[in-house]
Amino acid sequence: MILRPAGPADAAAIAGLLAASWRDAYAGLLPAEVLAGTRDRLLPEWQALLAAPPGIILVAEESGALHGMVALWLRGEEAYLDSLHVAPADRGGGVGRRLLAEAMRQALAAGARRAALRVIEGNDGAIRFYTRLGARIGAPEAGEVAGHPVRLLRLHVDDLSALVLAAG
Repeated sequence: MILRPAGPADAAAIAGLLAASWRDAYAGLLPAEVLAGTRDRLLPEWQALLAAPPGIILVAEESGALHGMVALWLRGEEAYLDSLHVAPADRGGGVGRRLLAEAMRQALAAGARRAALRVIEGNDGAIRFYTRLGARIGAPEAGEVAGHPVRLLRLHVDDLSALVLAAG
């Protein structure tokens, strides 16, 4: 499996990967009608993001198929993790850790020293994943996903170098 920067030609595959990941990870957290239209709703967003990437966007690919993706935005010394998704069949196999470690290595090289992300409250698998790598959970906050109100947990990583070591 190779990790590589995502490009405009990856938009449809990323939207499809995200749709499958959302249906699996967010079942019971988001309404079925929100999950049903995910691919079509996300495709234009990812086409725009990949046309002029605002940060680091990587994919994990093997034999032409995407197995995972990560996107993070650099905000001074903070790397904001916007997305880390792995195909449901590949979860637990190290793809997410590899993607996260590489993206955060690149963020460190660009001057980031800490990281933050938001997770839907109740997404216990994601919360365990990040806290095992050293993230700490902040206070819940109101948010929305695809126009649906949700409770979000903001997670913080105070030492990005430690996260890279833990994930790598």
